Amino acid sequence: MKLNIIFIHLLAASWLAFAATNPAFATGKPLHGTTEGVLDEGQDATAESGDVQEDSKATPQEESVPIANNVSGNYLSSQFARNSGNIELAINELQRVHREDPGNMSVAMQLQGLMLVQGRVDEAVLLAGDIDKAGGKDPLTTLLLALHAIKQDHPNDASKVLDHAVDGGNSQLWLPLIQAWVDIQRHSLEKPVLADSISNDAGRAAPLINYHLALINSQGGFKDEAAKNFKAAIQDAKDPPIRVMKQLLRFYDQNDAPETLTPIVKTYREANPSIENDGNTPAINTARDGVAEILYTMGGIMFGAGVTNDAAIYLQLAVYIKPELSEAVVALGDTYSELQQYDRSNAMYLKVTPQNFLYSKAQLHIAVNYERMGKFKEAVAQLDKLAKDAPNTTEALVTKGDLLRIHAKYPEAVEAYSQALKRIPDMKGMYWPILFARGSCYEREGKWALAEKDLQAALELKPDQPDVMNYLGFGWLERGVHIDEARDMIAKAVKARPDDAQIVDSMGWALYMEGDYATSISYLEKAVELLPGDPTVNDHLGDAYWRLGRHNEARFQWQRSLSFSPEMKAIEQIHKKLKDGLPPSHMAQKSGPDAMTSKAESSVIQ
Repeated sequence: MKLNIIFIHLLAASWLAFAATNPAFATGKPLHGTTEGVLDEGQDATAESGDVQEDSKATPQEESVPIANNVSGNYLSSQFARNSGNIELAINELQRVHREDPGNMSVAMQLQGLMLVQGRVDEAVLLAGDIDKAGGKDPLTTLLLALHAIKQDHPNDASKVLDHAVDGGNSQLWLPLIQAWVDIQRHSLEKPVLADSISNDAGRAAPLINYHLALINSQGGFKDEAAKNFKAAIQDAKDPPIRVMKQLLRFYDQNDAPETLTPIVKTYREANPSIENDGNTPAINTARDGVAEILYTMGGIMFGAGVTNDAAIYLQLAVYIKPELSEAVVALGDTYSELQQYDRSNAMYLKVTPQNFLYSKAQLHIAVNYERMGKFKEAVAQLDKLAKDAPNTTEALVTKGDLLRIHAKYPEAVEAYSQALKRIPDMKGMYWPILFARGSCYEREGKWALAEKDLQAALELKPDQPDVMNYLGFGWLERGVHIDEARDMIAKAVKARPDDAQIVDSMGWALYMEGDYATSISYLEKAVELLPGDPTVNDHLGDAYWRLGRHNEARFQWQRSLSFSPEMKAIEQIHKKLKDGLPPSHMAQKSGPDAMTSKAESSVIQ
């Protein structure tokens, strides 16, 4: 079961949320050719959902058996193993193919990518050398060879590899950034690196490029240009990427407060008076530091873009070049969790020592993995221990509440959220998700008065938050109260999130309940298009079709709703509608908010 936990921030959340919105930084092209076909995104990399196994090891019943003892048979066997999520066996079969046909660059590159996904970096480096000697041209091979040279403190060798890649037409955006760090290591960076030399049309990637150029130019001694880069890396000084801002503050304090950065620093510190450089900002002074930061950034971009296999590769390489970069270690654990390799994920989290500032986060993610593995009791026990060990923090209790809510244990979830709220001395905007989550649990328990109070309090902390406006507005509509305010609230949520299926469905249902069936159809059809497998939106569209006399289409949507496993109460109501249709409406068909159907006429609201 995948968790939809608003309050949990995976990875270094502020940085990765920023990175995820800038996929252009990766040249618009992930490392496919190296990982194409390694794993289908979202594919279960262990076993059927809920089953718990060792990572990448098939059970005796599932184990892939070579189709034939020959090259083609081994290759087909590797594909079967790979598609089954048994990556280690896929590697073994591809190694057999590679030994028999070492000149097949496609096989060698596939093998290289699979090895990196599994963390077998040293073997992948050796294979990269073979690919290069055979004349294979591949961005990942170039990257591996350059990184190996940097790690061995051989900057001249790294420079030759990168120069050869440029001559060969390699256009990966990371290449000139890494090359600049190698030049610093060689003491040959004679002038600042300009953004135009990286890309003539950076677009949305410009802030990310400028962040890395700021680090490069700062270390290269070009402080004025670095200050300009830092300025260009910040789009919103009140709410910047935390990782970028920490490096900017470090630069600002160590370089006599450059005037060009003063407005940004002042705005940030006024908006975030309790947040300062906490001593956990890593120093980025060497080529190894700078290259690791680039790889960590790339891993975040790939993770945010859903290219999880490439994220694993970049993050493995970040850890390879700088094993002590704990942010990359935790991010790699998160990536393996997305690949459903939960044991491997937890192994990464366990590398974070208790003295590390990310220790609590890593332990929290271990608990989340337990839940995903079907070990619910172990997950709760882990969270209880974390909550006890850190009595002044809320994260463990909030996560516990989230897991309990997902498992429909609403009273217990309410208690966990309530305990978390008691630990907060000063309610600020950042805590609105806790009130929202507790309010949703109260609503599911049938305690609307308490739910309404929490939802309104959440809106006070975070005005115009679309999810909260949708939930509260719909609750009012369902109960036939505050109709105008509810409709306006949902309309505002739709404007903020026009492609959010749940919110669009709410707008359509609000119009339906007012009797404006014709207008509701456009919203409900869009909701089904956005979320075709949701039982509620299909049920709602069926109801609207029925009111407009489109009975065959209505029955089709109700049947679709049943196929998506709605709740038991909804199943009973849908079967009744399939048999008898909807009862006559007590209002004339409207085209405006002049009337409401009774609550009894509306379908179940999820």
